[in-house]
Amino acid sequence: MNIEDKKIAILFITKNGKELGLKIKRKISTAYLYYVKKDVVKEADGVIYVNRKLKEFVPEIFGEYDYIIFIMACGIVVRTIAPLIENKFSDPAILVSDEKGKNIISLLSGHMGGANEMTLYISNLLNSNPVITTATDVNDKSSLDMIAKKLNAHIYDFRNKVLKINSMLANDDVVNLFIDGDYDIDTRGFNICKRDEVNNLGEVVVISNKKNLNLINNNILKVVPKNIVIGIGCRKNIDKEDMINSLSDFLHKQNIDINSIKEIGSIDIKKNEDALINLSIYLNVPFKTFTAEEISKVEYLYEKSDWVKQNVGVHSVAEPVAHLLSDGNLIIKKHKYNGITFSVGRINI
Repeated sequence: MNIEDKKIAILFITKNGKELGLKIKRKISTAYLYYVKKDVVKEADGVIYVNRKLKEFVPEIFGEYDYIIFIMACGIVVRTIAPLIENKFSDPAILVSDEKGKNIISLLSGHMGGANEMTLYISNLLNSNPVITTATDVNDKSSLDMIAKKLNAHIYDFRNKVLKINSMLANDDVVNLFIDGDYDIDTRGFNICKRDEVNNLGEVVVISNKKNLNLINNNILKVVPKNIVIGIGCRKNIDKEDMINSLSDFLHKQNIDINSIKEIGSIDIKKNEDALINLSIYLNVPFKTFTAEEISKVEYLYEKSDWVKQNVGVHSVAEPVAHLLSDGNLIIKKHKYNGITFSVGRINI
């Protein structure tokens, strides 16, 4: 489990809780420790001492952390977080441990928030008993939200579809799944089917980054992995609308679902190019740039242009950038529009 980029808070209200918190901290160095108690005595031990009541402090940090681990009784935690809970798609992962660390409980946001995964992780660190109660996990099955999380996927009508499919899995109903591509996902509980079977089935969950699936089945629940990256080269001061319209045409011709785009990129001298910044906002994805030195290390693999070299310092932009964004997995070579060039890479998930 990769937790380096996650924000983790560990809260406790007793000395025994503090000792367990420090033990976890030694194994998860990025965690923040909070001793929350009125009139608590501060010590120089790396703990943040909060001289307030738990119910006053927790609302302030509830939305600031990916994981909040409470070392105290479940009842206290439930009463504290009850007014703050919104839904499984936005609440942080909440875990509860007894003061001795005998049991680690996944209390809230088990799938989407990652509480189940973190529960197993900490239980392994402490040799504790993991307590997980989500129906799919208890029945040794995967879930649609866990697949979506693994793929960082877009699902149309996400909330309602996740609840429906997970309920079907928990009740041992048949859930058909067609995987259009090579994805490392947990498919326990799903009925895996082939493309030529899809049109003869009822509802089918389809994992694909294609816009047009060329299927006649009208009962398809589409899961779109965000694994496409776009390398872009362009002339200075390209019109914003031309950039968007050109990309839309490119995606249409290449049969790429716009929701599958994870990131766009270009050379660093284009970092302030309005059309690229606007495109990033329009797509709601990061815009990453690379130096000429970084691009020069891979540009020899692709077609060269002396004109591009004279203007930006490298022989090619779109293809090397797509290469760098995808760790070398270029899938579509450069396509030129009026002053714009696109290339596509795919991230392996």
